[in-house]
Amino acid sequence: MFSFFRKGKNDLIAFLKEGQPDSGNQPDFRVGRESSETGVHGIEVEETDSGLPTELEEAAVLYANGKIGEAAAQLNRYLLDHPDNRDPQPWYMLFDLYEASDQMEHFEDAAVDFAVRFEVSPPTWSPRAQLRSDQKNVLPLFSFGAEFPPAEQAKLARFTDDALQVPGVRLEFTRTPLPDEDYARAILQTLMRLQEGRRYIKPINAAALLDKLHAARAEDQLPETGWLLLLTLLQVLGQEVEFEDMAVEYAIHFEVSPPSYTPPVPAKASDVSATGTSHSGFTFAFKDVIGPGAERQFTALTHFAEELPRVEIDLSEVTRIDFACVGLLLDTLINLTAGGRKILIKEGNELVNTLLQVIGANQFSTVLGRTRG
Repeated sequence: MFSFFRKGKNDLIAFLKEGQPDSGNQPDFRVGRESSETGVHGIEVEETDSGLPTELEEAAVLYANGKIGEAAAQLNRYLLDHPDNRDPQPWYMLFDLYEASDQMEHFEDAAVDFAVRFEVSPPTWSPRAQLRSDQKNVLPLFSFGAEFPPAEQAKLARFTDDALQVPGVRLEFTRTPLPDEDYARAILQTLMRLQEGRRYIKPINAAALLDKLHAARAEDQLPETGWLLLLTLLQVLGQEVEFEDMAVEYAIHFEVSPPSYTPPVPAKASDVSATGTSHSGFTFAFKDVIGPGAERQFTALTHFAEELPRVEIDLSEVTRIDFACVGLLLDTLINLTAGGRKILIKEGNELVNTLLQVIGANQFSTVLGRTRG
């Protein structure tokens, strides 16, 4: 299914690079021994065999690409095809997938099958965000996808109605393209309803959508609805200075009075910085989905590690690493290792750790599995 798994070293690096977000100042991917070609002394990416069944590798990549249903189907099919397999890893991959995508009923069904297969107590439902949060319930999540068909429109309408009954929500823009007029209006109306209802909005990878809106604005291809969406996103992100600049430009462009800045509703309890990360001591923690637009997070990691001999990367609150970012992730690990730092990656869910194993991240770091109570 995926030619990725049988590529040689150079082909693999090229393949990963193709998946990275386009960024003019993104560092080149480096591999090889010769410092004249790589600028990294003593670092070599070797072609390795993960030792995993191909089906599990494929499931991890499907999940990394946001194909949750297909990844679940792949794992379930593998378990059905290997009834005598006593390795719990594919089961833990499935459990973590169900937790990350809030599929409690499927989790409980799998838990019963696990208990029968292994004759031990199954894992209990314990989503990562709930384990690490002081809030009683994790904030509801809606992901704006690559398309906006009628089914998604109806789903968004129900989500928004429900969102007004809770303190706040998470809105993910990892896969959101430059929206057409109808899609932009739907996103804008959702944000405005939540703002009017004084609900906390936690955006996930909104920077990627902002970049698309700014690019269309610079080419004078952004309609008024797009402009209003851009301004509203800047308010949600708390970027007041940039909002004021864009508001003046909007007013001139459409010959209207500039809108006023309204600060976002603060979270009651949150340790998440503007980059979607937090850190202390030797530990740097990522949050939610690491996806397109994550360059700032990796830049923050690089700055954090500058004076440290070792770094612990905490993935306990990361639900998924988007496949588009694996090249950037691996390049960051290479650069940190080249600086003489020891890197520990800990508490990732089973799908995230499988992806790290597939791409060879363990050549530049020690990857520890999730602690299970």
